[in-house]
Amino acid sequence: MSRRAAAGEGAVASKEPTMNGRTLISRRSLFGMGAAALSAVALAGCSTDGPNNGTELDKSQEAATEATQVANQGESQVVSVTPTEENVRLIGRTYEEDDARWLPQSGSAVEFKATGTRIKIEMVGDENVNNELNLQPRFAVLVDGKVVLDETLGESPHIVDVPVEGPFSNTVFEVIHLSEATRGAVGIRSISVETNAPAEPRSFAPVKPTAAKGLSIAFVGDSITCAYGVEAESNDGEYQTTTQNFMKDYAYITAQALGADYETVCYSGFGIVSGYSGDGERNDEMLVPPLYENVTIGQGLPWDFEAHPRDVVVVNLGTNDFSYTGTVKARMKEFTKGYSAFLGRIRELNPDSLIVCTLGTMWGSEALYPALEKAVLSHSKHTGDKRVVCYLSDPLDEKNDAVVLNGHPDEKGQRKIADKLVREIRRALDNGK
Repeated sequence: MSRRAAAGEGAVASKEPTMNGRTLISRRSLFGMGAAALSAVALAGCSTDGPNNGTELDKSQEAATEATQVANQGESQVVSVTPTEENVRLIGRTYEEDDARWLPQSGSAVEFKATGTRIKIEMVGDENVNNELNLQPRFAVLVDGKVVLDETLGESPHIVDVPVEGPFSNTVFEVIHLSEATRGAVGIRSISVETNAPAEPRSFAPVKPTAAKGLSIAFVGDSITCAYGVEAESNDGEYQTTTQNFMKDYAYITAQALGADYETVCYSGFGIVSGYSGDGERNDEMLVPPLYENVTIGQGLPWDFEAHPRDVVVVNLGTNDFSYTGTVKARMKEFTKGYSAFLGRIRELNPDSLIVCTLGTMWGSEALYPALEKAVLSHSKHTGDKRVVCYLSDPLDEKNDAVVLNGHPDEKGQRKIADKLVREIRRALDNGK
């Protein structure tokens, strides 16, 4: 599939008149004009010559006049835009392809303010829409910060008629991907707003991006960062996108607590030198470093780090590596070497960021953390990089914390991770890191 540049493509292709990159579709009572009124308008255009008597003609003219008055009262236009940076704020790593804005990573989103009486969003999906319900990509729509729709994408295209009462003015709308990149992306092809506002002045924009926040954080991680199983009811069962909700994840909670924008690069089962290993052998097919510089898995699209500088980069990796390293010294040294090399590349791509390295929560963390700490010390010693800190996250207490789906944290556990991370970021920034 061909990729299209994001700049300068504000309007959906149409023969309708355009204004400032937006498609204007003038209509009368767009979603509400009934068949009777439409018929009456049609009658008004008929010839007065014919067999109709005066009474019938008067009735038809009266009906036509009434329909015209109703239409004028509900006169409106529909403005349809594509989700480019001109119209929406892009949150996290996104890309444009096949006339749609794709949200591949956990938490990838678009946010915008809209003014009108009704809003519809055309969603599209990839081959994962054909999966069974519990493995389809999950997304949510928020209105002024409240979830009004939460569902999986099971068809493409799919028109979302956002459940919001109109008229609304400068109301904040958000579409966010709740599941993870390995289970498909969700795409947005267009946002259509019905509005009673006049086409003039030409500066009127019924859809416009929200403002960026003062702090930005990038999260690099595995299933913990993907909110794997956060809504599962027990430790038993199989992975489902319907139990994965990024808005209950430590990364999202941390960003909200710090008033920050965010991006994620996270894949369940992935590691630095080895992905999850069921037999103790090295799994080199599930590694984060080779994917870190791309927008998402399965795409050769490079991420533009220079255009998206981040104040903080959080690296939460190592849990899956431990299934390979265990406490074998040679393997732990391999992890240290690989981690240090990855840190060096992160620094090259993020020259001004504070880098926070953590490990914890799930099994093996306390045993592997010394190897991570050595990696950070080695990196700092050989490069002089002083803006890298590390700490051990608090492991889950199975007696007091809910452990769900293959040992992963529930929302309470995710909040526990976030609370400590918020403190560590604030401490580092306060200390001039």
